[in-house]
Amino acid sequence: MVTFTNILDTLLLLVIAASTTYVAVHYYRKDKAQANGDLYENRLRIYREIVQLLSTITRDGDISRQSLQEFRAKTQEGAFLFGQEITDYIDKLYAQASKLRATNDRLKSTDLPIGEERDGVTVENSKQLIWLADQLPRLKKLFEPYLGSDVVVRERQQEP
Repeated sequence: MVTFTNILDTLLLLVIAASTTYVAVHYYRKDKAQANGDLYENRLRIYREIVQLLSTITRDGDISRQSLQEFRAKTQEGAFLFGQEITDYIDKLYAQASKLRATNDRLKSTDLPIGEERDGVTVENSKQLIWLADQLPRLKKLFEPYLGSDVVVRERQQEP
């Protein structure tokens, strides 16, 4: 009788251990999937901020200081979500958009007389605008390793 009780105790202990392990693995996988989903959503949010910035610049040929500051604030955490390549790219976008903003301000200024200096500022402004406008088609390829190849499909599915 003692051996039967010992065997039953051992079996119950094994069942409890297996159940506990199953529950722990289940929660681990669930938490990991949720963390991956959160990471994807944060990356996608930054991607959309970049698209919005570039779309505004392409449409208007300019960007406001406020929009630039908002872009910088909303993409600042990109350093924690992406590799160095994307972080450097976001910094370069900001720098180029700032240069565009500065050249637009100079062109609108009455202090800049017509002549060679104004022509130089106009050329610089055009270079910034062309570079920024050329970035929209390149975004998908640049962000594909982080968002997957179907990023455009996912964006279209989420539009109202």
